Amino acid sequence: MAERLYDEHPSATIAVIERGSMLLRRHFYANGASIAERDRFLARHQVCPWRGDLGEGGALLPALGGRGIVGGSQLHRFYRADLTLWQDGSWPLAADELDPYFVEAEARLLVGSRSGGPAQEHVCGILAGLDARHPPCGPTVDTRRGPSVGLPHHSSVQRLLALLGRDRLRSSRRLTLFTETRVLRLVAESSRPRQMSRVRCVAAGRSGAPVGTPFDVRGGIFVLAASAVESARLALVSASRTPDGAHSNVGRYLMEHIYCRGHLDISERREIAQGPVNVFVPPQSERLEDRFQIELSSVAHPADGRAVLRVTGSAAMDPQPHNRVTLSPHHVDGQGVPRASTVLRLSPGDERRGAALLRGVQDIAVLLGGRWLSPPSFMPKGASYHEVGALRIADTPEGGAAAPDGALFTWDNVYVGDGSAFPSVGVANPILTLTAMGYRLADRLAARLAAFERV
Repeated sequence: MAERLYDEHPSATIAVIERGSMLLRRHFYANGASIAERDRFLARHQVCPWRGDLGEGGALLPALGGRGIVGGSQLHRFYRADLTLWQDGSWPLAADELDPYFVEAEARLLVGSRSGGPAQEHVCGILAGLDARHPPCGPTVDTRRGPSVGLPHHSSVQRLLALLGRDRLRSSRRLTLFTETRVLRLVAESSRPRQMSRVRCVAAGRSGAPVGTPFDVRGGIFVLAASAVESARLALVSASRTPDGAHSNVGRYLMEHIYCRGHLDISERREIAQGPVNVFVPPQSERLEDRFQIELSSVAHPADGRAVLRVTGSAAMDPQPHNRVTLSPHHVDGQGVPRASTVLRLSPGDERRGAALLRGVQDIAVLLGGRWLSPPSFMPKGASYHEVGALRIADTPEGGAAAPDGALFTWDNVYVGDGSAFPSVGVANPILTLTAMGYRLADRLAARLAAFERV
């Protein structure tokens, strides 16, 4: 979003504030031999500051680009049905509004790479009755070199460093990048409580602990993009000093994917074992019970390194107002700022959908003739790293925390720029949709800045 705004509005000055210290020039991917390296990286660097239901499996990655730098093996657009199916989670967008942004996101993130090969064709043939498909683009499989090869696209760091380089060449300072910096809260002037004027920050050491004296970064427009949990926490912390307080929907409708995974030994099926395989089985209908997707990828088994199929199921979760982010006043950071507490409970519909997902995964194993090395099981809450909602967009404050353009109802100049804005979680990996929504928001901010300048 920052990159697009930099290009689309040449007079804008932009500050990006990142809690972590890591600036990675390449991305990790959950595929092939690289999955072991990725998992070691996550085990070393991820942190979970949250209490409650996401305290066991949820995590943040303190690095520029966040968890997107360890993106999954398949990136999909949200299915259009998932934008409208949920009675309490309909997106306030035109049916085709995101389409041009999806095209741009795919061009940026997927670089036209395709996956294929005899093993993949064979699996698609076996699972043809389930409408098994090649991914729209193969983001982490290059069959010319093998399944462990990552995408050639530029990392988040490379792209922002390129903008900093342009600033140096032009002797300008349009982009400022703060790393190892924690945002404590957004602050409004007492005379204009609906207008945020600055962000209170503190330098953070590599452990994340605050060091030094708090300082302010001033701005005219602020975008929250710290994860669904942390963005909601910042909104709640900042609203505690606003006379009107936060609207009741701030923090509500937290969701993630109901996630299951198993590893299937297909060594006796030589047509499949030769790999690589990168296939997905889409939802079988638009019934709410069928809103799940299953992905199959060739990987090295984490225990002994043998080639197996990793089978991952992602099911949607019902939007429920009691699933939420709140402040935990008895658990604070080094500056006395409350940490987030999370509530995420399955509905009866979620439980039926999860059971259908497990049946679907087992059916695929039977069709492929494999045996489970590690049977499919549900992962801890938060382990999908796909949490969304908590600051969702809606037509009115009664339906959500932000307007359809991403502007929070609580303030006049604060926007939500991450998955917090999603009214539903769908079944697809959210990265492409996050990127498309980021481009959409950047365009709206550019239009707002242009209007300011005309005045």
